[in-house]
Amino acid sequence: MRDKVFCILIICTLCFYKLTAQGLNPPIQNFSAVDYDAASQNWDIAIDKDGIIYSANNQGLLSYDGQRWELFPLETGATIRSVYPYKGKIFTGSYREFGYWERDVNGKMHYRSVMSSLGNYPVLSEEFWEILAFDDAIYFRSFGAVYKYEKDSIKPIRRLVANKIAVYKNKLLVAVSQRGLYFLSDDGVLEPLPNQEVLEGKTVLDVMVQGDTLLAGTRDSLYKFDGETFSVYPDYQLNNAIKEYEFNHIMQIAENEVVIGTVKNGIIHYNLKNHKFRVYNRNRGLQNNTVLGMAKKDGKIWLGLDNGIDKMDLDSPIHFFTDESGELGAVYDLTFYNGKLFMASNTGVYTFNNAGDLVIIEGSQGHTWNLEVLDNKLYANHNTGLYTIDNGNFLPVEKRTGSFQITPLPGNNQYLIGTYTGISSYMPAVRGMQQMDSIDFPVKKIVFEDEDVIWAVHPYDGAYRIRLKNNDKESPQVKEVNNIEGLRNSKVDVVTINNNIGILHKNHWYRYNVFRDSLENFRELDAFKNHRLIFNENDKYWFVNLENNSLVYTDFIDVKISIAFKELDQRLVKGNEKMLQVNDSVYYVTLNDGFASINLEKMLREKNQKFVARPILRGIADKNRDYPLNNTPDIPFKSSREITIRAALPASDAAMLHYELEGSSGMGGEVRNGLIKLQNLPHGDYRLKLFALGPQDDIAGSANYSFSINPPWYLSNLMKLVYVFLFLGLIGFLYWFNQLKLNKHQWLLEQKFEEEHRERINEMEKERLRNEITLKRKELANSTMMAAKKNEVLMDIQGELNKDRDKFSNQFRLKHLMNKINTAIKNKDEWQVFETNFNELHEDFFKDLLVKYPKLTNKDLKLCSYLKMNLTSKEIAPLMGISVRGVEVHRYRLRKKMDLDKEENLTNFLIKNF
Repeated sequence: MRDKVFCILIICTLCFYKLTAQGLNPPIQNFSAVDYDAASQNWDIAIDKDGIIYSANNQGLLSYDGQRWELFPLETGATIRSVYPYKGKIFTGSYREFGYWERDVNGKMHYRSVMSSLGNYPVLSEEFWEILAFDDAIYFRSFGAVYKYEKDSIKPIRRLVANKIAVYKNKLLVAVSQRGLYFLSDDGVLEPLPNQEVLEGKTVLDVMVQGDTLLAGTRDSLYKFDGETFSVYPDYQLNNAIKEYEFNHIMQIAENEVVIGTVKNGIIHYNLKNHKFRVYNRNRGLQNNTVLGMAKKDGKIWLGLDNGIDKMDLDSPIHFFTDESGELGAVYDLTFYNGKLFMASNTGVYTFNNAGDLVIIEGSQGHTWNLEVLDNKLYANHNTGLYTIDNGNFLPVEKRTGSFQITPLPGNNQYLIGTYTGISSYMPAVRGMQQMDSIDFPVKKIVFEDEDVIWAVHPYDGAYRIRLKNNDKESPQVKEVNNIEGLRNSKVDVVTINNNIGILHKNHWYRYNVFRDSLENFRELDAFKNHRLIFNENDKYWFVNLENNSLVYTDFIDVKISIAFKELDQRLVKGNEKMLQVNDSVYYVTLNDGFASINLEKMLREKNQKFVARPILRGIADKNRDYPLNNTPDIPFKSSREITIRAALPASDAAMLHYELEGSSGMGGEVRNGLIKLQNLPHGDYRLKLFALGPQDDIAGSANYSFSINPPWYLSNLMKLVYVFLFLGLIGFLYWFNQLKLNKHQWLLEQKFEEEHRERINEMEKERLRNEITLKRKELANSTMMAAKKNEVLMDIQGELNKDRDKFSNQFRLKHLMNKINTAIKNKDEWQVFETNFNELHEDFFKDLLVKYPKLTNKDLKLCSYLKMNLTSKEIAPLMGISVRGVEVHRYRLRKKMDLDKEENLTNFLIKNF
């Protein structure tokens, strides 16, 4: 058994090396003209010390800071042919023009031409194709001359047809067209390299310096100079490839590795030690086969192409097989069988023929979910059933319904098959297939808890725990089907981890407790929430992060590696990721257009060697202006409604760029496209922190920047001073106003007091007058009553005298006495006194009465006055010197004169109306 496994591993390893030689490519990131929004042609490419990419584009200088592309055109609109970063300046050359670009304090790029330093020196119709720094001077090369720029002045060194300049043995080396290589002094003197007869009549296009050794390339061959003699490079296969593909550039990327850019077939990755090479062209992931420029930094190669810009990582632990034709589709599983790699995809089952071409197994067209090698047979779970693959034939086993998975039943020569309609048991010896009872739902995955218990995972509706009845005489039958409470109506995943059943439900891991028949928290997997386990063998665990679809490897001891999403080129088959272990170091993972090879050993070795660039602040601006980056800007409040911050993260192994804003309003998040939009920030001081996250989501680089937002005009210092004065003025005004109110209140109180005093005096006066009137009324009433009594007595005496009239002897004396009594009764003086007193009490009574009733006599007025005093007829009679009946008659006549109604009381009428 051990020998068999050893042979299988050898076959798989050999197959892996064959695949690597034929179809696995390193990560290649393509940037098209649509991505960077400029012309397709890029004549040269360079990288500065910070990792910023610069490209000489047909439309100007193209820059990529890891977040966004920027284009800086020349005012003339000329094509830029060469670019060279040096000490913070970006030198460029174009048609009859060269100079440099530099950023100002606001982060804006500006161009300065240095052509004016040439004076009247005639510049012919030259284009400057190459720029080089040497001895703190900058050399510009055209096809007609070489120029030197130093200390803000430029001078021509020599007119000659030069195809290349380089530094060799601390001297400037020039490739002269069809004449070979020469040292060029500052005086314009040419000194040829020795023994270069082999280059006679050939034009050197590029050279690579390696110590004292030179590698020089012409259009059709590579040559080597050992310090004394030139010779054709001793690798005829390489030279044949160069002749066929047409040499253009050469660049060293490691001690024994070079990259050769060609005109017709991409690049050649060549090993100087073992003389092996691989070609990467349009069929292998490049956008274009014509390589016009090359640059490298931190193990990454950048290619300026005739159509686009590409980034390659030749030393990456991840390589890809990509089906460019689209025929393969999304790969759902893969396995090795009889020395071949088979791939199950949504379009069928594929393998590679002897020529390394991808071919489909005839008859397998359609969705294939799973491949499994059991008892040296290859099974395929297909959309239309279960099949075996033998000698390129796709042979049906069961076509009743589609199937998801096939797995052996422990301790039994049977297989369990998860199908679209349930679970079937299959006995390969007799080719017997039997549907399990009571399972009438699709089963996408079968996981064994032990020999008698399985878990059946529904594609959409939880997982079921099934106990099998298993003996030697009967086929497995379902004894119990139980969907655990909490798993219903949701997608779940079930795995076995260290003899435990782990269940991923709603992105949280649970462990099944067999004794309680319930789920409990799987504490060992708390750090892997939102992660689904896709591989688990030999204490090696691979998870897929469900949030960003990245891969995570761990041994649960001290190793945890995250493979960022962009490294997999956004190509994982989400929800159906599968992994195949090829050997101890190499794993294959399925992709939506092929598969990826991951070298775990290399990844672990390079884990701490990843380079993460430091974030760079490119600019800060509001709606009206840009602000300098060399100090803390004060942004007016009215302009701070929208602040745009431009940030850069030069191309590196960083996973992403994050920011945090500290201040009056804190916030944070991921930087996208190099722009941070801050809106409606309150005034105050702020500090912006930029974090470059490494491959393991650790902070690998940071940068800080401070700025302030001035308060609004109504909160400025001047306005605060105004507010102080206004406040003091308000206090003074309130004090004055309060005093005014107090004075007014005091005046009102005085007025009120005076008014009350007057009222009291008036009331006292009225009371005095009322008392006086009352007294006078009483006096009038008393005097009247006394007069009435007197007259009544006199009238009684007169009556008595009249009775005994005949008894008096002296009739004259009696008459005289009777006259005196009549005079006393009708005394006018008493009436005048009464009238005067009555008028004092009832002023204008007689006047008003006469106005209304002018025909009233004095006697009528006298009766009215007595009635006004509410005297009875009996009381009035003596006062008027008449009888009571006379008073009644007089009253009747008075009513007639006043025309009063019979029911109207005369006394009440006079009292109320007069």
